[in-house]
Amino acid sequence: SNRFASPDLNPVDGARTPVTLPESPMTAPREVAIFDREVLLRQLELVYSRRYMFDDEVELGLPQPSLNSEEQLRLDKLRWLADDERGPLRPLLFGSKAMRDRLAKARLACPNAASVIDMIDRGVALSVLTGTALMLPPVLLLGPPGTGKTHASQAIAAALGTAIQAISCASNSDCQQLVVGHPTSWRGARMSVVNEALLGTDTAQPVLLLDEIDKFESHRDEQPYHVLLNLLEGENSGAILDEYLRVPFDLSHAIIIATANDTDRLPSFIQDKPLVIEIALPVGADLVGITRRIATDAITQAGGAFAGPGEEVIARLACAHPRRIKRSVRLALGYAAGAGRSRLTVTDVEAAERLAVGPATRDPIGFLQARG
Repeated sequence: SNRFASPDLNPVDGARTPVTLPESPMTAPREVAIFDREVLLRQLELVYSRRYMFDDEVELGLPQPSLNSEEQLRLDKLRWLADDERGPLRPLLFGSKAMRDRLAKARLACPNAASVIDMIDRGVALSVLTGTALMLPPVLLLGPPGTGKTHASQAIAAALGTAIQAISCASNSDCQQLVVGHPTSWRGARMSVVNEALLGTDTAQPVLLLDEIDKFESHRDEQPYHVLLNLLEGENSGAILDEYLRVPFDLSHAIIIATANDTDRLPSFIQDKPLVIEIALPVGADLVGITRRIATDAITQAGGAFAGPGEEVIARLACAHPRRIKRSVRLALGYAAGAGRSRLTVTDVEAAERLAVGPATRDPIGFLQARG
């Protein structure tokens, strides 16, 4: 249901939000407001000391407030949000047979992520049966680097037919900035990163990928993880106040997927919030299938001038870490092209890996060890 009221289209205040009739008790809402427009308009009134007049501000030559640079940037953001013709309403996701079919294909492409894909498929099946919007708990995908956690998240978003916004927690140095933003009294303040990500999509239910959530290590003394509770707890995520705009946002419908290599780095109160699903190292047929997919995609991106990889090439590539497979294939294609061939050989792959790794002796990295 809508958490934020939306004013009717009104020639006086210029609000662009369309009128929405009350939903029948038996009919699930098809869209929700992702931010509180009434609060937004009140914030503009506080800045202008009068009603904000939208396009008439320019047409009537109305006087503009005199602000410092930080407050002017905030005003520009408020005006941008108020002038957005979409208004605050965004559609929800509803399950369908086509969605389940795409999830089945994603399961084949990401076999080691079958547990999380199956969980989401059951949520889609429930949505189909009840006619209600898709509801999924926050999920934490746990596993070592290179197990395909990010790829699985992208495959899930594509199967659901929704946008994905990846946010690197490792490169974000401020958890408060990530979730709620900072007031303009802070130097270089800006609105919440997750709120910007939400506004950058056309749905109330994008996938928000919090990549490497266990990498806020440098800020443990500041206890940044407490801020994440706003995002991971349903009772709080429905109205998270953006401290920069001073406008509440509804992120309760967003599909939260976090990734981590080690949950021990997370405080216990964070470990308990998401559904933790382990993404195991692919082995056997799963490993070969993943390697074939990566290699085939890399060859296809090269323009289709090369034949598909043979089984010996796939077996050799599977000895490498998945993050190196695509690079190795692209380098190997150069060796094949230089030799006038349109098909990769094991020799091409080995030459590419020597070039990529360099002459220094290194411990093998990957799921399999090459055999002499």
